[in-house]
Amino acid sequence: MRIVIVSNFVNHYYAPLADELYRLTNGHFWFVEVEPLPESFKKGGFSVYDRPYILRAWESAEAQQKAYQLAVDADVMYTGGGKFVVDYEKRRLKYNKLTLECAERILKRGLLNALSPTNLLTQFYYHTCFYKKPLYKLCISGYTANDMYLQHAYKDKCYKWAYFPAIPELDPKQVLAQRKGHQRGRMIWCARFLKWKHPELPVLLAEKLRDAGYDFEINMIGSGELHDDIARMIERKNLQNYVHLLGNFPNAEVTKIMADHDIFLFTSDRHEGWGVVLNEAMGQVCCPVASHLIGAVPFLLKDGENGMVFASGNVDSLYGKVRNILEHPDMMRELSLAAYRTVHDTWNPIAAAHRFYEFCEGILQGNVPVYSDGPLSKATPHHTHVKDLPVCL
Repeated sequence: MRIVIVSNFVNHYYAPLADELYRLTNGHFWFVEVEPLPESFKKGGFSVYDRPYILRAWESAEAQQKAYQLAVDADVMYTGGGKFVVDYEKRRLKYNKLTLECAERILKRGLLNALSPTNLLTQFYYHTCFYKKPLYKLCISGYTANDMYLQHAYKDKCYKWAYFPAIPELDPKQVLAQRKGHQRGRMIWCARFLKWKHPELPVLLAEKLRDAGYDFEINMIGSGELHDDIARMIERKNLQNYVHLLGNFPNAEVTKIMADHDIFLFTSDRHEGWGVVLNEAMGQVCCPVASHLIGAVPFLLKDGENGMVFASGNVDSLYGKVRNILEHPDMMRELSLAAYRTVHDTWNPIAAAHRFYEFCEGILQGNVPVYSDGPLSKATPHHTHVKDLPVCL
């Protein structure tokens, strides 16, 4: 089976999946990059990958033509979605060839996104040219299916998908044993300091925990426009002994730092399309406490089973979840182990590549595989409301 991925560029959460597809297909796999890696991404720690399967369509007209031909000839094409890949899909679906298009949450800002030129273009082509074609939606968010169904698109053709960073082979019990020497509960937050990432929530959480007499520390990794505001907030609330701003680190260093923390705080709102940092923290045996509106959360987390889910933006809900963990270390241990098993056993790039291959092979043979959970299980509209998430005070 010949497989081609058409997307913007190879990065650290595409490469492990692509490497395994290259192996599974005995080299009959290509990754078409439609644009170079932006300088802003390089400054943020992204690397330029060099792989035998990469075709940089942006380099020349000749490379572009070769990419278009691959899009027509391959047995399976997987695209990153958006206006950049419409030309590839038009050429391919003209011949009714199997195509899978991935997408994060589309309507992050509601009507503004619905009326955006990119969304209008993709919906126009779907409803006029692609509606009855073998085109499936790979949902890189627990809320993508909601947005598709609202636009009367991809009904019964939405499937769960993800970004798949490499998950390390660890002895999770040994990792937890090494943390037993911690004198304080250690929490890690890692993101850009942006409004929709809500860096103020760890600080407000720290204030509540301190006032309740808990011994803990919260370390915050990252930079951004709100960094100085958060620094002043920490000083104003006299939380310097509890909240520390660590700055930026390369991705490999970030995961090492995660490994030395008990709890991972993920506070973004609905604008977090997926949130690959959640995969990485779970892969370091951290106990995740995450906002319910983050795209990855409905797929990766089950509240009270492999982490905690709090009502987005609600500091009382966040405080209740964290306090519950700190007061029950055995429960925190079990949640951490379950979190690691989730990304190691099910939501990892090797398992995802094998399931992708099997899924596409089944469709080509006229029999769509059915999975009860995990990658390529059916995605349907997901509705989690704040009232469903107890504050646990």
